[in-house]
Amino acid sequence: MEQTVIGVPHMHVVRWLFPFTQGLGLGIIAMLLHECGHLVAAICVGVRIKNVGMKWNKGLYTIREKGTPLQNLIVAAAGPFANILLCSTAPWAHMFALANFCYAIANTLPIEGSDGYRIASCWLQLRLPQSSSTQT
Repeated sequence: MEQTVIGVPHMHVVRWLFPFTQGLGLGIIAMLLHECGHLVAAICVGVRIKNVGMKWNKGLYTIREKGTPLQNLIVAAAGPFANILLCSTAPWAHMFALANFCYAIANTLPIEGSDGYRIASCWLQLRLPQSSSTQT
């Protein structure tokens, strides 16, 4: 005999699928708001945005003009910072806050191509003395 829940066959599949699709949707929203953080920061520090797009293997991305190390640091940190701010929704939307927390942590890891890598690179450029050709 076929198992039914509330008169609907195979409802156990729907019960498993809903949290998955909910998490996926919240992750996409977290990614979108993360990129909005980069865009707002770039506009605020005067870095021109060239393109915003989406790729299947990269997600949402922003292409912008190269700025100074300080401008690049601010723009790179703005995405994870936006996600950390959105973690404050935890009392009202704990799954949304968790999605933002996970996205912020994953993006601040210093892996090549990530925001964390760009933050570390810009920080080193700002902290290390620049070599000058006028020194003897």
